Amino acid sequence: MKLFVFTFLISLNTLSDIGNLSLNSERSLYIVDGDSISLQMRIAGIDTPEIKQTCRKHANKVIDCGRLSKSYLQKLLKSIPGKIVIQPTGVDHYERILVRIFKGNTNIGKLMVESGMAFSYKETYRLEEDLAKSEKLGFWSFHTPPIEPYKWRKMGRR
Repeated sequence: MKLFVFTFLISLNTLSDIGNLSLNSERSLYIVDGDSISLQMRIAGIDTPEIKQTCRKHANKVIDCGRLSKSYLQKLLKSIPGKIVIQPTGVDHYERILVRIFKGNTNIGKLMVESGMAFSYKETYRLEEDLAKSEKLGFWSFHTPPIEPYKWRKMGRR
């Protein structure tokens, strides 16, 4: 929780440098209670498997690749030295704030793709995704990697 509060304060400081961020609706706000809100943010340039989206690490072992990707992100944010810096880049069609996240000098979204734990969103990190696939990193070493999350969502698996 302390990490979230620290991150939120840094993001507010970043936002104050570029002016006010205005949203067309309250959809990007998560109401915690009567005096607390949280912003829904999405890391720009990447797409990860959804929670409950399965894949096969081994021929006979089905796992939740969405939870695996989430755990990997948490691990990166804890293990990489430096401050967390959140750079807003826009708002997506679900009214979530699009951000780039850096820990120290490390672009976390790019690292997720380079590690094979996220897909490139469109062409943002396509070279990094291709390299992770060729080196069989992360999901790309699995017996059956996850399908692209946007395809999984289109199949109505949510």
